[in-house]
Amino acid sequence: MFDDAVAAIREARERGFRVTTNTTFFNTDTPQTVIEVLDYLNDDLGVDQMMISPGYAYEKAPDQDGFLGVQETRELFRKAFAGGNRKRWRLNHSPLFLDFLEGRADFGCTAWAIPSYSLFGWQRPCYLMNDGYAQSYRELIEETDWESYGRGRDDRCANCMAHCGYEPTAVFATMGSLKESLRALQTM
Repeated sequence: MFDDAVAAIREARERGFRVTTNTTFFNTDTPQTVIEVLDYLNDDLGVDQMMISPGYAYEKAPDQDGFLGVQETRELFRKAFAGGNRKRWRLNHSPLFLDFLEGRADFGCTAWAIPSYSLFGWQRPCYLMNDGYAQSYRELIEETDWESYGRGRDDRCANCMAHCGYEPTAVFATMGSLKESLRALQTM
């Protein structure tokens, strides 16, 4: 499957398409494997942008043993980003979200900012949890008890640092700060 994915990426690039990857890292990864994967995507395959996320033990996942805890996530990314790697890679994330992964910033989850829709409807509160579906976006926003979710509020969220909930919070924090907005512009 890996060879098929690489061939598809190369073909897409040859045909002039932009390619963005989304890579999830697990507790079997080390800072070195993170570096190797991102170097390969960035330098060898030349993808346009890369998204990354720590693996999170959501209840629907078939394997519950490979996920990272908050401290493990922070250590993994702090070490992987050392030595200027973070600036060298074409990461499709705000600087504050990358700070969050390293443990240099902390945010609450803003799951409503990147909702997930399928043939079942809008998933509550995010695609990682199975708390039902809303039939309309209005119903999702108005009838979901958003204050009940996130680290410290729902045990299922205890180790989540996934970009689907925390990147929006980092972006809102960026937009609310001239200093962080200028910092984000410098990384583009």
